[in-house]
Amino acid sequence: MLWSKSLETGIALIDEQHKELFRQVDILLDPANENRHKESLNFLDRYILKHFGDEQKLQAEAKYPKAAQHKKFHDDYVVVFRKLKEKYLKEGPSPANNMEINKTVVGWLKDHILVHDKEFAAYYKSLK
Repeated sequence: MLWSKSLETGIALIDEQHKELFRQVDILLDPANENRHKESLNFLDRYILKHFGDEQKLQAEAKYPKAAQHKKFHDDYVVVFRKLKEKYLKEGPSPANNMEINKTVVGWLKDHILVHDKEFAAYYKSLK
């Protein structure tokens, strides 16, 4: 999963966390790293909570009008991710599970960053 400039929000903390999420997903999607998949899933589980919390804190401080909606996206994603993690840990790596992770994790991250996080970033930067 390649990071690109188009994914940058311009908020340093958020961008660095997004880059780390991408690095961890790369580990997860690489069959050569199969021995690290469980570790990566556990890291992602903890890290998305930290990342979402940091985003939500910024949104609260900025009095972002769509903060509740954004939090709902985060909460819904945690549920989806944990179901996916549980399935992966139970069944192990397979082409089908890897494809589901790719679609669910990569697709969601890119969509969320490009649409919702960028929208917040524009609002946040307009306050400066």
